Amino acid sequence: MIALAPHLAELVFAVDAGETLVGTVAWSDYPPEAAELPRIGDAFRLDLERIIGLDPDIALAWEGGTPAAAAERLAGLGIELVWVRTRSLEEIATALTELGRHLGRPDAARAAVDRFRRALAARPVQPTETRIPAFYQVSDRPLYTLGGRHIINEVLARCGARNVFADLDSEAAAVDFEAVLARRPLLIIAADEPGQADRLARWRSNRSSLPDQARLIEVNPDTLIRPTPRIIEGLDELCAAIQADDSA
Repeated sequence: MIALAPHLAELVFAVDAGETLVGTVAWSDYPPEAAELPRIGDAFRLDLERIIGLDPDIALAWEGGTPAAAAERLAGLGIELVWVRTRSLEEIATALTELGRHLGRPDAARAAVDRFRRALAARPVQPTETRIPAFYQVSDRPLYTLGGRHIINEVLARCGARNVFADLDSEAAAVDFEAVLARRPLLIIAADEPGQADRLARWRSNRSSLPDQARLIEVNPDTLIRPTPRIIEGLDELCAAIQADDSA
């Protein structure tokens, strides 16, 4: 079996079926065993020659992320496509259950789901009227953010924040700097961007254009927006950062 996205490989390991994987894509770095697997390309470009050499019978595809053309090429090689959807926190639990059943690990999946749901129940959604308007920066140049279809909206809601671009009917989108300013965010949340020393530099140099009470926060996107059980870690780190900043 091969995984066509980093979070899919992580979900397989979460149900104790990591030994079924023979390959995965770039950026599959958790758990450490996933990082040691052969690379078959990235989330959008696949090395078909490498895949043929690994001789997988199943490919886990990311619903909403894996390009249809890539899926069609794999199907043409006789590889079964199993589509996994993780657009919400509850769908992470559903994905674990389905993978556990498909891979013959129902007990491990059930235990993982129970832990995940208990953790979510201990971190309830905060009241709508008190949520802080927040802008989530995926990358600086070009300026990318996450829209209404992305799981980040649920994560923010549990930390007392709301996505100022939740009205965008997409998972991710490029936005203008001026469009961000027009939405008056009180939180700028920047994801780690490889090769960039200060991912908040643009906002620091334009402080006067932001509301006086606006705050700047840096986060680890591997835990905060990757739809796996580890999203609980990212949620806790974000909530702690917001609360610490709020009390400063």
